[in-house]
Amino acid sequence: MLSLSCDGTRANRWVMATKAAHPDKAAQAARTRTCPANRTAFVAWAAVWTLVTAIPFVAVTALTIGLWATSAGYTDTNPVLDAGFFTVGAIIAVGFASQLRRPPRIAGVQQAALGTLTLGAVGLIGERIEPLVGALVLLGAVAMLAGLHPDRDDLLAGGCAVSLPLAGLATLAALVGAAHAWRMLGMATDAGPSCSLGQCARGDRFAETAAATVAGVLIGFLASAQTRGWRIPHWSAGAGSVVIGLASVALQDDVGSLGLQGGLFAVLWGIVFVACGELRGRVPGTVSITP
Repeated sequence: MLSLSCDGTRANRWVMATKAAHPDKAAQAARTRTCPANRTAFVAWAAVWTLVTAIPFVAVTALTIGLWATSAGYTDTNPVLDAGFFTVGAIIAVGFASQLRRPPRIAGVQQAALGTLTLGAVGLIGERIEPLVGALVLLGAVAMLAGLHPDRDDLLAGGCAVSLPLAGLATLAALVGAAHAWRMLGMATDAGPSCSLGQCARGDRFAETAAATVAGVLIGFLASAQTRGWRIPHWSAGAGSVVIGLASVALQDDVGSLGLQGGLFAVLWGIVFVACGELRGRVPGTVSITP
């Protein structure tokens, strides 16, 4: 597998730069011991927002799929659109949840930020109030999480190297998924007046499905950058693609579906993306950042 690796003099320069930019483990431990209240507040905030994001997305997805399955006249959503809604929520929730692990990985915060910004952008472009307002609330929560993060000075730091296979796969997903995301945004705009509290679920689902597509691509690029904790977006991107792909294969003719070929491509892409990332660490001479 091809990868831009850090070796020789380049590796030495990177190690020196990393030591200057990132406190070592002993310094981090000392900081944590001297500021236990900060650590408690950070963990509590991450835990609360993990629940605040996960529970509504899971509950609403289960509710709407149940209505679709049991009510013959229910046409507001379908499992394909619900898969998109669930995926964008999972991307954000996993970003929060990953901070409960010690030490917290900066890639999780970056993933939550990308998912939230994408949701807000499609809500704005698609003229849907509920995704936009929800994203603004979540953006405030992500900003607070970043402010409390023990390594907040490193949140914009890059990784040691870019994984060319992961970057190439993310680029392929962007090229293929752009048309689908644009079509979903157009349908969101044409779905009628926007409202809140689930009263206009159909239009909102179009926007949220577009957000899932775009966010999946963005966190794919994030994984390729290999920031600390890169396996969080790596697995999130792969799993999200598989979920949407399977829903599209099962319901090929439903609104929002990628169709049979598109669904199979999404499933295959997700599997290959995860496999490439897992094999990457086995390449001799490659410097690995904490996964």
